[in-house]
Amino acid sequence: MKAILLLVLACTALATTETEYIQLIHKIDATPFGRTLFDTIYLQLETGDPLDRLLNTLSDLEDRYQQEQREDDAENREFQDSCNVDISAYDKDIANTDSERISMEARLEGDLYPRRAIITGLVTAKKAEVKGYQKEIDELDAERAAQHQEFEEIAADHNTAIAVLTEARNIIKANVEATSSLVQKKATQQVKEISQDHISLFQKHIKESQRKLSHSKHMLRYVPVMKLLSQIASKAKFDDSTIQKVIDLFDKLINEVSDSLSLQRFAEDKRVENYNKTRKFLVIALTVAGSELANAESDFASVSDIIRQVEASLENTNQRLELLHERRTDRWTQCEEAAKDYADARSARDADRQVVSDTIGLVNKALRTLREQLALRQAAGDKI
Repeated sequence: MKAILLLVLACTALATTETEYIQLIHKIDATPFGRTLFDTIYLQLETGDPLDRLLNTLSDLEDRYQQEQREDDAENREFQDSCNVDISAYDKDIANTDSERISMEARLEGDLYPRRAIITGLVTAKKAEVKGYQKEIDELDAERAAQHQEFEEIAADHNTAIAVLTEARNIIKANVEATSSLVQKKATQQVKEISQDHISLFQKHIKESQRKLSHSKHMLRYVPVMKLLSQIASKAKFDDSTIQKVIDLFDKLINEVSDSLSLQRFAEDKRVENYNKTRKFLVIALTVAGSELANAESDFASVSDIIRQVEASLENTNQRLELLHERRTDRWTQCEEAAKDYADARSARDADRQVVSDTIGLVNKALRTLREQLALRQAAGDKI
């Protein structure tokens, strides 16, 4: 009984093992490589090639797969190592370049742009200051020119008045001395009167002086005096004593006009002195402001040139940074694709090698089952 049970168990195990072999054969035959391999084995079995030769062929094929895999593994490790080196180098370049970018942006935003804004304000202020000083100088010069012209007119009027009064005085005195009788003082002390002709000549010179002074706007105040003399001359009785008083009055008027002209000259000298002092101060202030403006404009040009250089460098740095990112991405993609290709190739090679290994097992352990299944496949039209 026990022997029968052992026999049943052995038959069951054998049937189970054979079923597993058949399933393995079907699995191998379902792959393109396995189907081709089975076709080759079937031909070799049909031609009666020794089994050892078949096993050696399969073993050599398995060894070749393993050798190729080892070579691929070494090549992949070398390539991936170079990828790591290249990507690390790109990362370092990107970090350094980005640090340069940050440094340049910080310099622009934190130093150069604010400095240019400050200098721009200074230039604007100095331009306004220079313009203001120049305006003051122009206005001062215009005022001085007007004052000088007015003084020249006043001086001309004074000189005209002095000349007119002096001429009238001299003419009156000369005519009286030439045509009047000498005053003889007798015991009675009577004074001889001036003739009507002499009085008419006197009145004529006074009116002529009045007419000339009426054309001098700064000497108009003497016109009423001359008019009054003319009126007096037409009513009063003149003798040598009266004529002398008139002459003395002319001398007084001449001295008064001369004194007035001296005062005007003194005032003009003071105005010129004040003008020169003020203008000198303004010219100094304008020169200083102009120098400061020139320095500010030079500083502005200098900082603007530096900004242009830094901005150009920043633009180049941004372009280089973008290019580095693109190259790193390209290299990363290339390495990842190579890694995927390697993994796919390894997986395919492992699958083919496993087919060879399983086939070697079948040849060694289930050659009869393999032969039968291959024969059934052929009989069924290449379908097991």
